[in-house]
Amino acid sequence: MKTPTLKARALLVKLQALADRGIDGEKATAKRKLAQLKAAYDFALPDAENKDDIFSGRYQAKRGASVTVATIADIEIGNFVKWAIASATGVECLFRGHQLVAEVNATSARRLKGVATTIANGFQELWARFAAVPGVDPADRAAFFAGLYDGMMGEVRAQGQPLPGRRGVKPLRKPGKHAVGRVAGLHVHPYTVAVGLGKQIRFSVPLETIVGELETLVKREIAG
Repeated sequence: MKTPTLKARALLVKLQALADRGIDGEKATAKRKLAQLKAAYDFALPDAENKDDIFSGRYQAKRGASVTVATIADIEIGNFVKWAIASATGVECLFRGHQLVAEVNATSARRLKGVATTIANGFQELWARFAAVPGVDPADRAAFFAGLYDGMMGEVRAQGQPLPGRRGVKPLRKPGKHAVGRVAGLHVHPYTVAVGLGKQIRFSVPLETIVGELETLVKREIAG
């Protein structure tokens, strides 16, 4: 689902009022439109125009003037950075080696550098912490990154939609006579863990705070 705009939030208030106090057919119509609005936007997210949104503001193109906006050693993380910038700002970037470049003016390049650094550092540090948890496999990296990205971009999978596959994870079968218990550790899906953390990357929550939330969540899941 998408991040709600101020207009969408204003419409939410209006429709809720009509759904509660409308007369004749107003109430039914408002309830139908309200359901459609809530299906399109995640109102748990902060406003898209929020000044804390790392993508906020306008970005100005400057054709023919490719500038480096970031150097990212991990290309998998770099691709998520590139896709996020394109989706949120409309600026198409490309890689030359490990350098992420775009045709923008100097001001936009500085802002994109901040965006790229925030996302790349967040993905790298959160995965490093999550990968150290018992029960997490290196192959979980792709699903974890998918959760961070979807949470950051407001594209969280709806209830009932399949989650990203986990390589190397076999379906559960009835245990045999001599089977041992499951290995102690974390068994929740990496995507589910990451979604809420991705939202916070976008809205400028300090990385140490996000890391703390991850650690709390992991402890709770292991204890449960």
